[in-house]
Order: sequence, then C-alpha cells, then structure tokens
Amino acid sequence: MKALWAIYLRGLIILKNRIGKTLVSFFLSPVLYALAFGWGVGRNLDVEGVPYLTFMLPGLIALSGMNQSFSIATEINISRFLSHFFEEYLLSPARDYIVVLGNILYGVTKGLGSFGAVIIIGFCFGVVPGSGFIIIIPVLLNSIMFSSLGVLIALTVKNHRDMSSFTSFIITPMSFIAGTFFSLEGLPRIFHILSEVIPLTHSSLTIRALFLGRPIAVYHYLIMAAYTLLFFFLAVRQVRKAVT
Repeated sequence: MKALWAIYLRGLIILKNRIGKTLVSFFLSPVLYALAFGWGVGRNLDVEGVPYLTFMLPGLIALSGMNQSFSIATEINISRFLSHFFEEYLLSPARDYIVVLGNILYGVTKGLGSFGAVIIIGFCFGVVPGSGFIIIIPVLLNSIMFSSLGVLIALTVKNHRDMSSFTSFIITPMSFIAGTFFSLEGLPRIFHILSEVIPLTHSSLTIRALFLGRPIAVYHYLIMAAYTLLFFFLAVRQVRKAVT
C-alpha cells in the first residue's frame, strides 16, 4: 500500500503543480462543444425525445472522461523517454500491478475531475442528471478503463510519434462514432457494428441512460468491465517485459 500511495501521490503532486492548466483543460473543450453543438446547432433540435443538449451532455461526460484519463499516457511517455523517471518504478521493490494501479488511480482522478466540470457546465445550461449519484458508477468505470488503456499504450509505444499516431488514428475517431454526439440509430449498418466494438460506445450509452433516468442493459457494464480487465492485465505484462 505504501508503494501504491507513493506512485499515486507523485501524480497528485504533478496535478497540483499544473492545477491551473488542468482546470482549463477540464472546462475548455466541454464548454466549446456545449456552445457549438448543444447551444448553437442543436438549440431547437430534439434527439431520442429530449433536447439535443440534454442528449449530448452524457456523451460529453464519457468523452471528456476518456480524454482526461487516457492523457496519463502522454505523461508516462515523457517519464519514459525524456526524464527516465519511470525507470525508478521499475527498479523499485513495487510489484508490477502496483505500478499500474498507481498510475491508473492518477488517471481516474483526472477523469473524475472532468466529470465534475461537465456537470457544472450542465447546471449552467439548465441540464441536470435524472438519476442522481448513481451515475458515478459508469463514470468511474469509464475512467478506470481508459486509464488502463493509457498505461498500456504508454508502455507499448516506442517513441512519441507512435503515441501521437495512436491518438490520431484510434482515440480521435472513437470520439465521433461512439454515440457521443449523435444517436447510433442513424449510422449505416457497418458503422453501427463497428461502434459496438468500441469501448467508449458502452460508456456513452450507459451514462446517457442513467443521466436521462432510463433503463440500461447490463451487458454494457460487462463489456466495460471486460475491456478494463483486458487493458489492466496487458499493462501489467508490459511492465514485466520492461523489467526483464
């Protein structure tokens, strides 16, 4: 537990030292999306029986959580290739899974911060969750899932260019075909099938259902949990490979 806390505490110190920029990152993109799409384009538009802004905000929670949680990959990438600080973890007596868990907790903290920011933005626009505090369950699972993916990718790529390529070809496209900004019912069949494979889709659908007070299929939770476990165990394996 001391090793886990030490790794997590380092992340919190980094967060504290960059608190101004971090808060701006929490609010800037969601505000722009809410103004441009929700308030601008979709002001008089209804989607699935609700105003477009109300439909979009849950997707924005999932999207922002993904971006902030996955962003730890860049920080790990820097600590591997520039400062070489990550090597200190590998040389320490901390177990492989502790190294991964410590970084995941840091990513989850950033993910929950983005959730709070979008909720505040929603209140400013007069949109509030219809399910209360229970919405934190899929939000938390979403953050853990993409933090695990962030650790995995950061330990897999060989350089900064590979990291940028993964973000450009995987993370960014995922943002637009996962039901975050529009209903999946309008997608062509091939993209609808593809969206079912994307982990962010299940986060968006689960968060939106709870946000709107609607029932949600349990299999969405199971798929998110399966992705989380997969990313976590692969990340642990990458740490072990780095040590050996």
